[in-house]
Amino acid sequence: MDLPGELAVRNVFHILFSGIAFLAAFAVPWSADAQDLVVTRNVTVRANPLSTSPRLHFPAIGERLVLLDDGRQERGYYHVRLGDGRVGWVYRTYVKRADEFALESADTAPSGPDQVKVHYIDVDQGNATLVEFPCAAILIDAGGRDPVATGLLTRYLDSFFARRTDLQRRLAAVYVTHTHVDHNTALGALVYNYKIGAYIDNGRLFGSGSKDAVWMAAYIRDVTPAMPRAAVLERDVRASGGQGLAGPVIDPVACPGVDPQIRVLTGGRERSDNSQWSKDDYDNGNNHSVVIRIDYGKASFLFPGDLENAGIADALTRYAETGLLDTDVVEVSHHGADNGTTAPFLAAISPDIAVISMGPEGVRQDWSAYQYGHPRIASVRLLRDAVHLSRPAKHVRVANAMRSFETMRMDKAVFGTGWDGTVIVTADAQGRFAVKTEH
Repeated sequence: MDLPGELAVRNVFHILFSGIAFLAAFAVPWSADAQDLVVTRNVTVRANPLSTSPRLHFPAIGERLVLLDDGRQERGYYHVRLGDGRVGWVYRTYVKRADEFALESADTAPSGPDQVKVHYIDVDQGNATLVEFPCAAILIDAGGRDPVATGLLTRYLDSFFARRTDLQRRLAAVYVTHTHVDHNTALGALVYNYKIGAYIDNGRLFGSGSKDAVWMAAYIRDVTPAMPRAAVLERDVRASGGQGLAGPVIDPVACPGVDPQIRVLTGGRERSDNSQWSKDDYDNGNNHSVVIRIDYGKASFLFPGDLENAGIADALTRYAETGLLDTDVVEVSHHGADNGTTAPFLAAISPDIAVISMGPEGVRQDWSAYQYGHPRIASVRLLRDAVHLSRPAKHVRVANAMRSFETMRMDKAVFGTGWDGTVIVTADAQGRFAVKTEH
């Protein structure tokens, strides 16, 4: 279902978890046998279930392996048969069962009432992501570099609520990942134009860009004290026991049928939390980003704010072995900057689809993607190599430095609001996905 009005999504690209659509992109033959495995990341097939055993084969992404022993694992490895008849072992996190690729064609894209739609809204250089559930909606970040961006966001929300009249112009929660203007500058417009059920931030009401967050905290205290607010600090997340922080304020959405799960994986730091960080790392508000994970049945989404290298390293230390970073769709950290994407981070996320929220190269003003050089070519190359699915090929503009761009061909499922306009990712509880772009 498309949004009405000037921001209507015009082009439809289906990015499908399907044997036919997914594997066709890699020119690999397919049979719909649930005992098959599909290679989703670069991996080595070994002679025995040990990382030190001899290498037998280096399968291509999308290659099919026949699953043996009824799917039983040994030391985390599956026993498989290769296309040439040889038998070996492949580690479980590098493959998916064929029955997880349930869609058979673009005609069977996610449909019906039990869906989540994630709207990565084009607000020029900034972040604003609307997550639409069957029974509610939330907003993650409310930013942009100037009042024009605020207008883009409110017009989009107005069109959305005109379609979803059942929500009565209410956002169940607004989350601000960190206190920078490109993530929180529209807070005033939100509270005056829409109903807000709860507000979640990182508890850091100081530093560059905190003006709007300070205003919001004062507004809640003095005008709407009944509005729940969660100021999530790192100590709160650590006290949650390594499974992320949830609760009725952080996760206020409870839909019948499929109940979304919303949790926070990192919070604002205090100096004592990170004695190993340099002063520059600690003073950098990006490293204090609230990282949010949303699960909707088998579909999962990650929103890391503007987390940079120091914050990424901490997140990996805590969660890389737990699987909590492993998600189907990731909003790329820090608008695709070269300090917000690392190979280990992407390996832990193992994304099928990535979306970059950034401005277009053509805006040559202050605080723009052009000025910052977003997204950087190094990050985009990492993303292109990491995501598992494909997209219709197009040529996109990526930065090789501040104020310097070049053209890259993109045929993997890496989307950007600066290239594609607003991007809408739809998923159902079975983990089937479709993507629509504005242009």
